[in-house]
Amino acid sequence: MGLSDTTVKHLLLLLNFVYAVLGLLLIGFGIFFLAYVTTISIGENVAGGLIIGLGVVIIIIAIFGCLAAIHEAPRRLLIYVVAVVVLILTQLLFLSMVSNGTKDGISGSINEGFEKLWDMERNETGALSYYESWLHCCGVNNSEDYFVIHHAVPKSCCIDQKCIDDSSLYKVGCKSKFVEYLDDRLLVFKIVSWLLILGEAVGASLGWFLLTGLKNQDRRNNAVWM
Repeated sequence: MGLSDTTVKHLLLLLNFVYAVLGLLLIGFGIFFLAYVTTISIGENVAGGLIIGLGVVIIIIAIFGCLAAIHEAPRRLLIYVVAVVVLILTQLLFLSMVSNGTKDGISGSINEGFEKLWDMERNETGALSYYESWLHCCGVNNSEDYFVIHHAVPKSCCIDQKCIDDSSLYKVGCKSKFVEYLDDRLLVFKIVSWLLILGEAVGASLGWFLLTGLKNQDRRNNAVWM
């Protein structure tokens, strides 16, 4: 036994309300994600901006879907279904960027950012000090980077900034440490995004069912008057 148009309509309204809440969650997470961006940003500004933008788009589509369902407007419902499908594809693309990185994506921004920092480090020691102290790392790839450019290992590479011996030296490079940090912070985003994608697929189906039901109802009404 199929669902009635009224039931489909109520489910669609409920789902879009959930979309709006998750969209607000994404915006809040994006703002939090940008809250600790330093003077020299590495990838976070790109990811944070995209997350906030995605959250705003989701809320707009959710509101539009609610209005389309309330007014039972077939044309608006069609636009809503198409918009949700495009949104799902966009989220899948963005998740791919987050997971694997592209030349212009987050991973590319990290590589480019650390390359710039290391160029600054060659000319003036201390460019990496913030990340070394914060992430407990040394150099871009490892502590050997400083020996390659014939620079003394800075205090920021050492535990409590006290370079006593090799045991007090951070060995891991800052790039890998930052990628690990970024992955941890993006885990929440990935979970919310997959929940949204699954919910949006259901929402698109419900929107199509309601659209089909409204069209069938119009045909039946027209047939009665003939």
